[in-house]
Amino acid sequence: MAVMRIDNAQIHLWQLDQSDFDLPSVQDACLSWLTEAELLRYHRFQFDRHRKQLLLGRILMRAALSNYDNSISPEAWIFTYNAYGKPQISTEQNSNSLYFNVSHSAQKVVLAVSRCADIGVDLEFSDKQRRVEAIAHRYFAGSEVAQLLALPAEEQQIRFYELWTLKEAYIKACGMGLAIPLQHLAYSFHSGGKLALEFDTQRGDSESAWQLWQLEAGLDYKLALAAKTGAQAQPNKLVGWQMLSLDSIVGHQLQIIRSKQP
Repeated sequence: MAVMRIDNAQIHLWQLDQSDFDLPSVQDACLSWLTEAELLRYHRFQFDRHRKQLLLGRILMRAALSNYDNSISPEAWIFTYNAYGKPQISTEQNSNSLYFNVSHSAQKVVLAVSRCADIGVDLEFSDKQRRVEAIAHRYFAGSEVAQLLALPAEEQQIRFYELWTLKEAYIKACGMGLAIPLQHLAYSFHSGGKLALEFDTQRGDSESAWQLWQLEAGLDYKLALAAKTGAQAQPNKLVGWQMLSLDSIVGHQLQIIRSKQP
């Protein structure tokens, strides 16, 4: 297997769709890839769909990373976790300075791989009805609530998921999850496929350092990606991959809906 290359300007976005991936044929073998803690979590799930989501996420994460370093088999990767639970490759295995983030929802899993440490991706199945106004008032900035509720009722659900995935991608990139109040960052949408981000004074972050993308993810899905420019990496090019099986990886054309550059 040829080693996959990724440079400092790239983010590789991997996708796996349950409808294309023959999980039963590899399920038993891939269960052995799970750590003891992951296996306990897997068996605690009441519903099979949740077990599949967890396993497919680990399959994509481990198998994809082995494409960048084929001296490490998928089951041999060792991950460490920060105080908020964000995983990263162990120091002894990360000679290539790779960072990643994974998200899954319903039938799909996505994985972002980069040389940028602050990388986050979020995928949401957007056909699930939400109490949009109540959630927005609780978690969104005032300007976001205003733009959301100004839309026709039939468009509010779509905008809600667009905003939610962008917020999740950012807080996942920071590696702090919901320890960051979502009201402390506000997105706005502009003509020409442009996104804008504004932090309040309590957040103390720099808008200019962040790159953001909203991407097509198929019917009834919303997908967002966030990356912070650093000294080592200045990612500005997205490369798509689709995992059809453990032995079949194909290029995937990514469609950008909106973006924000530094």
